[in-house]
Order: sequence, then C-alpha cells, then structure tokens
Amino acid sequence: MSASPERPPSEWDVFVSYSRSATGQAEAVVAALRAQGLRVFVDDTAVEDFTSITATITTALARAKVLLALYSSDYPRRRACQWELTYAYLAGQREGDPRRRILVVNPEPSADHIHPVELRDARYWPWRADAEEANRLATRVHAHVAGLSEPMGVHTASPVVPWLPAPARTGSARFTGRLPEQWQIHTALHRHQAPLVYQAGSGRTAQLRGMPGIGKSLLAQEYALRFRSAFPGGVFWFDLHTEEPEGLGAVTRAMDTYADQVATVLAARGIDVPDASLSRLLSRLAVHLGEQNTPCLWVVDGVPDGLKDSQFHQLRGPHLLAATLITTRSLRYTAFAEPIDVAPLPDDDGLTLITSRRTPADGSEQRAALALVHDVGGHPHALDVLADLAASTGFVHARERLHAPGGDVLTGSQPRDRTNGRLAASLLTRPLTGHGPVDDVLRLLALACPAPLHQSTLENVLAAVSPYDPWEAGPLVAEAVESLLGSGALRPDPVLSRTWTLHPLSARAVRRHDIDTARQEDLRRLLLHALAAVPAPTARPPLPVPQALTDPSAKHRGPGPVERAAAFDLQVELVTRVGVQPLAPDQGSLREALVSLHALFSTTREVLHRVAAETTAPLVLPRVAASLANEHLRPFLSTWHPALQQHEAKRPDGTSPTAHEHAWERSAEMRADLDRLRIPLTRIAARLAELTGVDLLAELPPDER
Repeated sequence: MSASPERPPSEWDVFVSYSRSATGQAEAVVAALRAQGLRVFVDDTAVEDFTSITATITTALARAKVLLALYSSDYPRRRACQWELTYAYLAGQREGDPRRRILVVNPEPSADHIHPVELRDARYWPWRADAEEANRLATRVHAHVAGLSEPMGVHTASPVVPWLPAPARTGSARFTGRLPEQWQIHTALHRHQAPLVYQAGSGRTAQLRGMPGIGKSLLAQEYALRFRSAFPGGVFWFDLHTEEPEGLGAVTRAMDTYADQVATVLAARGIDVPDASLSRLLSRLAVHLGEQNTPCLWVVDGVPDGLKDSQFHQLRGPHLLAATLITTRSLRYTAFAEPIDVAPLPDDDGLTLITSRRTPADGSEQRAALALVHDVGGHPHALDVLADLAASTGFVHARERLHAPGGDVLTGSQPRDRTNGRLAASLLTRPLTGHGPVDDVLRLLALACPAPLHQSTLENVLAAVSPYDPWEAGPLVAEAVESLLGSGALRPDPVLSRTWTLHPLSARAVRRHDIDTARQEDLRRLLLHALAAVPAPTARPPLPVPQALTDPSAKHRGPGPVERAAAFDLQVELVTRVGVQPLAPDQGSLREALVSLHALFSTTREVLHRVAAETTAPLVLPRVAASLANEHLRPFLSTWHPALQQHEAKRPDGTSPTAHEHAWERSAEMRADLDRLRIPLTRIAARLAELTGVDLLAELPPDER
C-alpha cells in the first residue's frame, strides 16, 4: 500500500474513494485538490475484491476530515469503496448529519446508482472533465473542509442503542459482504426524507425476501447493528419463525408470538397493559414511542405467507418514528413494503465464506472451492456447511461428497446457532408427497433447472399427464405458481413474463429428496416432448417432417415396430373421431364431440408414455403427438369444455339436454371452431399415415379429408 505524499501527515483533509475503472477521473480530481493546498490521501494500489480492507486504509479514514466519493456506476459494486463510504457515513451520522463527512462527485448522467438516498438528495457535484470545472470543485471542497475541525475517527465510537426484546443480537462471524444490500435497506427506510428525489413511495418500510437459508435474517441483523446510530430510540426485534408448516396454523402461531413479544417490550419499558389485545398493546406502545420522540427500528423477522391485510398492518411500527423492516420467504407481499430481493452471494463473497475455515492448499483446491460456490449457486447456508466439511477433508473431497449418492451432506449437518438453525433441516420449502399440481410444477422446474420454464410449457406437460384434464391445466398451474411464490421457492425470470426457475440448490433438493421418483421420470419424458415440439403457430405451418423423409439412413431404417404400432393406433383414433369426421349443422351433440376429443387427448397421452418408455431415439411420433395434444386439442378443450359446462349448469327442469344445447347462444361459434379444427387434425392423420405405411384417410371421401 502506498500513499501520496510519501510522508503521511497526522491528519488528511480529504480521503478520495473511487473505483479502479475511474482512475483517470480520480487523478484529475486529486490534482485539482492538491493545487488548492489540501492534504489528500489516495490509495494508488489496486485493492481487489478478494482483499480485505487494510489497516492503512482504516487509519487514513480515521485521520481524514472528509471522504470524497467519485461515485461512478462501478462504485456500488466494489467492496472496498462501499466499506469506505459506510465508515464516513456513520461518522457523519453520529454527529447528526450523515452528509457532513461525505462529498459526492457523480460522473454519470443520472443519479439512480447513488446510495443511500440522503446522498442522492444532497447537491452532489456532476463531473465534467475540464480544468475549470475541476478547480471549482476543489474550491468547494476546500470551503467544506475548512468548517470541520476534527477528523472522522473522533466520531467512530458506536452509541449504546437499546435492543428489545432482550437479548440483543450480536452479529455473526460468518456474515460476508452484503454492503450494497444494506444501503438499499437504508434508502428504502428513508425515502420520505428525500421528497424532491422521490415523488412516490412512503419510505419507512422495507421487506427482505428470498429462499430459505439465503441470509435474510443475518442481513437484517447486520443492518441493525451497523446502522444503529440512525435509530437512537432503539431496535425492536420480533422473531416470528415457527416450526409450523406454511398455512393457517403458521399464521396464527406467528401472530400469537408477535403479541407475546410486544407485551414483553412494554413490560421492559415499565408499562403495564394486562390482558390486552394486540391492537391495544400496539396503541400503548405507540404512545410511548411518541413520548420518547426519537427514531427507532422495528424489525419483524420470519413473516409467514398467508397474512391478511389487517394482520400485516399490525406488523408495521406503531409510530411514524419507527422504520419497519420485515423478512419473509413470500413474494406475495409486494404491496406492503418496498421489496429487496436477497440474492445469492457473488463469487468473491462466496469464496470468502467457504474458505473462512481453511485456506486452499494449491491450485486444484482453489478451483474446487470456486466450483463448490457455483455448485450451490452462492447459497450462504450451504457454503457455511461446506466450509465446515472442507476444513477437515479439503475442498476436492468436499465437492465429491456434495455430489455423491446417499446421505446429503447439506441436510445432515446440525446448525451451530439459533439464527441459521431453523433453515437447516431441509431446503425444500414443502414436502413432496404426491401428484398434486404444486408438487408437479416444482418437479418440472427442478428437472429444467437452470433453464426457466414458461407457464405455457408447464400447462402443456400437466395437460398430458394423469390425472389432470386438459382444461384444468391453466388454472392448476396458476394456483401452483401462486403457492410456490408464497413459499419463496420460485425465481421469476427478470425479462420474460410468466416464466420461472428454481435456485440450483432447491432443484437439487427436489431431485434428491423426492420419494416418488417414478413420477419424476414420467414428468421428465413429457417435459422433453413439450420442449421438443414446435412452438404454437400463428398461421398453419407444416407439422414436423418425419426423419424418414429427410435423413436417407433413417429412411432406410424406418420407424421401429413399437413406434409404428403406436402411430397406427393414434391414426385409427384420430380418423374415427369427430375432429376429422364432420359434424353436420344442427346435428349431433356438442357435448359428445367434446367427450370424443377428450378421449383422443387421453389416447395421445398414452401414446407418448408408451413410445418414450419402449423405444429408443431418434423418434418422430412424440413430436407429432405433442403437437396434436398441445397445439390443437388442449386449446380447443380448454376453451369449450368450461364454456359448455357453464351453460349446461343452467338447464331448466323439464328441458332436455339436446334442446338446451341447441338453444345455447354460442352453439354456432363452437361448431365453427370444431370445423376449423378438422384441418390440422386431418394433416396430422396424414403424417401418421406416412409413419405407418397405411393411409386410413384414403377410405374417406375427398371432401372429408
């Protein structure tokens, strides 16, 4: 580490903090400051993200009067920069104004990347690379420094902030990184203090959300400890974690626990409210907080899914002086508070955590350690467990154990502390117990991971597997997704709507701990068929051309006997159904037509299972059958089955089903759709004839083909 000038004085006027990508701009700023006679500390060595903050930097910050942050777009992503900024911010906060010790120079066209909000609301200096502008900046900095008599180190002592209910959280030696997220929390809780920057958003309330074990509680705890000087009125921490499974029982237990802990806070403050409801307890505490007249932090940790709006309102800090921070797995509380999604650890922080108990001995150990970070997708709890394992066995062996069959090293370890212990039992947010749509959607996402799946793909697979009917697939998938969003299992795709994936560790847990492996295999086959099928057409594109027509060697081989027999069975069903056979106007029954097509759908589903189970690739029939089921039959059945069912439910007593059906105002519309369906189904029958060598359509009159 080197600093300029060579002989460090006992006190610096300005500490310049910058990202290495802004080195050129930093040099111009430093030169202008020194031309004003200011004593400037600038670190001119590369502080990489894997390197801890050195004693030289800490000492220089303590001796500096002000930090000048060259806040480029890369600045929030550099750990050293964020550490330096936090030091100066907290020093100023203890003096009463967090902006007192920080000056911001913004070289970017907007200020959206600047955190926290107080710095964005302040009059930062927009950077323009010319000498005159640099001189004006240096003059302003000189004037600001002249008003400061003491360095920042004088104000680093942390104030004593009460923490209730006792005992106070003391932090975790295993907590790694997360400085940008802490700034996001602080910004969300203080938006109301910058109304000129934010025209919308009330501030005062934020939520940390994410999958089990991702570090929500530890992040909230670290924020409360690091930024406690902003909340001299105290930190109120309510722990709602419960062993109850998600549902009404968990909600009731959590609210009862919350009421007990609020009563404990009142008792600790010497306020007696005997046998009071939660609302009355909160009202009395609100009066007390108002009398104290100092800002406080209200943390509700482990909020379960399924709370009503009225219950959620009771989780807010009972006074405007209280900033509210909740943690939850659920993604369904967006309207309650500004969400901050807790992401997996980046590679550098993940590597720091997994090597915290053992230093890699050589290059192979280093590569294995980084591979473990990738294997578990940067999941902090999993990395913590693997760090313990690697400390005794080494990183190469730990990775072999992670992927070995048999006992799971991630769920067999006992937690070492109460904070992380509740999440250690299983990474599955709910047990996989059967063939329900929630279980099946979770299985499908696990099978596809890391690729995301669109809702239409999920619907196509569920429609093709027993016991679901095609018209049920859409609502069932929607309900399953909603349930999984509540459990924190899903990760919505940031670009594509109605598209989701799982964290790699959740997918691993599903694959390893699902007791119904046969169901998993059935879904895997159908998912591959659905993904291989041609996307839903906008016009009438040709169906997949059989390989025998495009590959000479395949033509010589031809389809196998199982595939040919299955294609013949499907062709027989297809050409004898009403989908290919015309339904004359005002003749026949629409309900019978639906039943006939549903039977064809069931046959198609059976064909997919039979061929996939008994025939080796390359196959043609599965793509043809998947196209038949998902592009043609399912859309028709999903539209018209519920519509006709709704009409049938209104049949008056004494009216025959046929007469009631003929009186339906949508009868002609459905018949027209049914007639249009004949065209693609006839073409599919022709494709099946090519596979079997037997053309059953040849027996039909030309106008019915």
